[in-house]
Amino acid sequence: MEREERRRDPRYSTLNFVYFSFQDAENGSMEFMGKTLDASLRGVLIEVHIPLPVGQRLNLSVGAGADILEFSGEVVHCNDHVDDMFCAGIEFDPLSADQKERFVGFLTEYAAQKEE
Repeated sequence: MEREERRRDPRYSTLNFVYFSFQDAENGSMEFMGKTLDASLRGVLIEVHIPLPVGQRLNLSVGAGADILEFSGEVVHCNDHVDDMFCAGIEFDPLSADQKERFVGFLTEYAAQKEE
């Protein structure tokens, strides 16, 4: 049985470093690195070495060529992946006009490079 596609925006396969941080009740401020697996205007799927709880608020910095894109968002799912890694879906908070313009530019450029 096929699953119904619920995404409203195109999703682009990506591979970029991501730095993220959050506040943990037990440990205070936490900082980690991961990589993006795919992205859309609504969010990003990241591969990380720790499980992230659904509902956790994150601040993210995504390496995009010579640029760094800054976002905040919330973990909407986190699942086991390969080699003791986890995949976490992050839904962005509403993007400012500047964030959206820069991210659209990044996704467009990334997609064009993949087609070459």
